[in-house]
Amino acid sequence: MGLRTLILEKKPRELIGKKVCGDEISKSHFDATGIDYPTGDEVSSVISGADVYPPCMTNELKVRGWKDFDGWTVDRLAFGQRLLQEALQAGAELMDTCRVGEPVVKGDQVVGVTFKSLIDGNEGTVRSKVVVDASGFAATIRNKLDDDLIEKRVDKSDVALCYREIVKLRIPLAEPEVARVFIGSRTAPDGYTWIFPKGPQSVNAGVGIGGGRGRGSPRSLFERFKEEYPLLYGCEVLDAGGGAVPVRRPLKSLVGNGVAFVGDAALQVNPIHGGGLGPGMRAGIILGEVVKGAIARRDVTAVGLWEYNVRYLRGFGRRLASLEAFRRLLQQLSDEDMNFGFEKRLLEAGDLMAANRGDGIPMGLFEKLKRFKRGISRFRLLMDLQRAAHLMKKMDRLYSNYPSSPDRLNAWNRSVLEIVESATFGHR
Repeated sequence: MGLRTLILEKKPRELIGKKVCGDEISKSHFDATGIDYPTGDEVSSVISGADVYPPCMTNELKVRGWKDFDGWTVDRLAFGQRLLQEALQAGAELMDTCRVGEPVVKGDQVVGVTFKSLIDGNEGTVRSKVVVDASGFAATIRNKLDDDLIEKRVDKSDVALCYREIVKLRIPLAEPEVARVFIGSRTAPDGYTWIFPKGPQSVNAGVGIGGGRGRGSPRSLFERFKEEYPLLYGCEVLDAGGGAVPVRRPLKSLVGNGVAFVGDAALQVNPIHGGGLGPGMRAGIILGEVVKGAIARRDVTAVGLWEYNVRYLRGFGRRLASLEAFRRLLQQLSDEDMNFGFEKRLLEAGDLMAANRGDGIPMGLFEKLKRFKRGISRFRLLMDLQRAAHLMKKMDRLYSNYPSSPDRLNAWNRSVLEIVESATFGHR
């Protein structure tokens, strides 16, 4: 769009895109952004379904035939390299192998950043009209700014600690287009374990667990899972790594004066499964358009950039926020309640997909009666499900009315926190 754009990147150019990731992304994100689908060596496997297992490993939910779920597991490096090449062809400049240090602030306005070359140690400063922090969960710039609009602290309970491996299996997959997800305190306390196909005989498999509870390391939990789950027994490890992922609603404000946040740095991640590729792509498209307009109007304050907040948080961000209540329900249910819920189908595959779309958990009167009959012996669990559905709708309505200017943000955010704090379920 004619803007002079500089990418500052810690990795060398040939490794940009390589990172620990679940690698799965829905086709819907490409349809929403206009970004070209992955092709060729970018595609590891086509995904068109999922099996979701409760702690007892029986009565799994089979998710099939949902267009919103269709997508791919990608080769993260090849996909990242393609996006980088498209950015450079569009006119962006790249300064790789350098570490960003501090934001440069003039008055209350961010006007650039400092950096240091990781090759020769030379230091420098680059000034710009807008700085975009896309540094991931580390939030290199965001965490060094003092501004009432900008959240720096993320509660440990809103962070997932993850470990994953790319492995070659002893035998080919029976259903190479189907992902597998496992929940329960033994397998993954406050999180889930996954097996995502990466080809006919290889998978991306790992575990994410809730932070701040001292539940052991995700790697040790995953090693035990590998020993116990027949598909993974004796597999060959091709790549391994770990990291931290935010699993809560996005930041209350995605902008400050002269600065904006995108991707994991903005907490733009699905709170249920930690997926951030699609949410970040959607945000990046909006942010580019908003920055273009703000620079044209010569107003790159938080007010001038506020349209990014409004467009994203009233739109796709609303879906992410509503899922926080559902995540808290799943974390607080006992394994016994989960097993019962799967056995009696108190949650159906359609509920999972509707929740993931941001439609809450749709239950009309007739559907409520059917589930009431199936789950009457655990009335409290039924009430928890009903309450979670209510809180998801309440959060959705609140985000639909995200404030159109910064002066109403604090009052709005107090209402958000009230919903979050009320999302307590059952007894553990």
